[in-house]
Amino acid sequence: MNTIGRIYGGKAAIDTESVKDFFNNNAKKDTSLKSVLLGNDFGENSADLHNQKEAKIVMDFIGSGKKNVLDIGCGIGRWAYNLKQLIRKYDGIDFSEEFVKAAANNLMDVNETKFYCMSATDIDRTKLLEKYDVIIVTGVSMYINDNELKKLYDYINNFSQSGTLLYLQDTTSLLKTRLTLKDFDSRELNTKYNAIYRTKAEYEILFKQYLSMFKLTENGTDLLLDKNSGAREETNARYWCFRKE
Repeated sequence: MNTIGRIYGGKAAIDTESVKDFFNNNAKKDTSLKSVLLGNDFGENSADLHNQKEAKIVMDFIGSGKKNVLDIGCGIGRWAYNLKQLIRKYDGIDFSEEFVKAAANNLMDVNETKFYCMSATDIDRTKLLEKYDVIIVTGVSMYINDNELKKLYDYINNFSQSGTLLYLQDTTSLLKTRLTLKDFDSRELNTKYNAIYRTKAEYEILFKQYLSMFKLTENGTDLLLDKNSGAREETNARYWCFRKE
């Protein structure tokens, strides 16, 4: 295993501009699910398997009826597509200008969807609704440094109301400590890669501290991926389903 650029424990910061450049470059080459869900070494259809499994979880969680949806970290607009039958109004934001362009192009035929280029830690609230029924945040926190993460949770609180459903998903460390990839030379992605894989316990502390008005639902929390859809030895995507009281 290549250990250069792998930091176990501690709280090393990553360069978020490098992360943005990575996804912009990815989107210029490919605007399919692979460009967002990564993990191509698990097979040609691993991204599709990941999306199908996650879509079922989210659909079961939010139930029927039209919803106003805020998607933080919208990528190419997969949630606008997955939930298109349930959308009353959908707003997607992403810090990658190329992803936002791709999303707007991919979803031009889906009514009441808009995409905006803005960071999850610097949201222009004037462009969005005041409150949402559903907030989706997938694969975002792992690219935000600790000193900025509170801003994301503040936005979640500000955009939610009593009864708002919150679906969070991020790739987490399966080790006893966090794993940070800092300018890691990824053979799979053929580029340098940056990400922070926090532990489940770390996230639970953050939720208790910053999302205290949200409670885990019966859908609960679990690991998302299997060996065919992207599970790795040290990391796996984990999801949490919350309702605001």
